[in-house]
Amino acid sequence: MESQFTLAGVTSEITKFHHIVVALQPKELEVVGDIMLNPPADELYDALRKKMCSQYADWEEQRLRDLIFGMHLGDRKPSRLLLEMRSKAENKISEELLKSLFLQRLPTHVQQILAISNDKLHRLAEMADGIMAAATDTVAIRAVTSEEANLQTTLMEISSRLSRLEASSRSRSRESGRRFRPRSASKEVRNPAHCWYHQRFKQRAQQCRPPCSFQLTTLLN
Repeated sequence: MESQFTLAGVTSEITKFHHIVVALQPKELEVVGDIMLNPPADELYDALRKKMCSQYADWEEQRLRDLIFGMHLGDRKPSRLLLEMRSKAENKISEELLKSLFLQRLPTHVQQILAISNDKLHRLAEMADGIMAAATDTVAIRAVTSEEANLQTTLMEISSRLSRLEASSRSRSRESGRRFRPRSASKEVRNPAHCWYHQRFKQRAQQCRPPCSFQLTTLLN
């Protein structure tokens, strides 16, 4: 705009002021409304220019703040997050604001540790990397320890169940042995003088094969 005024040979503060006002959008007019209602006695254009520059800076900062505010740590290292935030900020927001936005993205326990440090922002990011890595290692160790404890408990339970099953099986085996032990068969007295038929069937034998003394034995008895 200043170049256009120079090329056009415009030097009057009032002329510059009116050229700017007619080009403003409604939202921008709201910003300079106080100047239009109560214009300063001198340097009218300069007052308008400073007001607009300040407002544009605020708008840009808010835009970048909103853009960065939507960023989250996720599975990135804190130092990587800071690098991406700087890239989006484009050096248009203060280091203090960037620090505040960066720390807000970190886990609470990391924020509490870094809060006592006055180091520069890049050093804070490196410290956050170390804290996060240490926390991850601790969680992993606890998980392994817990898993080993659970496995040990499971093995003990299985061993106990097997012991009970073995004891129950032995008890049932002994009981079954006592209940179903076969009785000794009574020995049958055989007379070698009798034929096979009379040895097997005695008086019920339908046949007889000599030599056989069964009939004689029967008569004698």
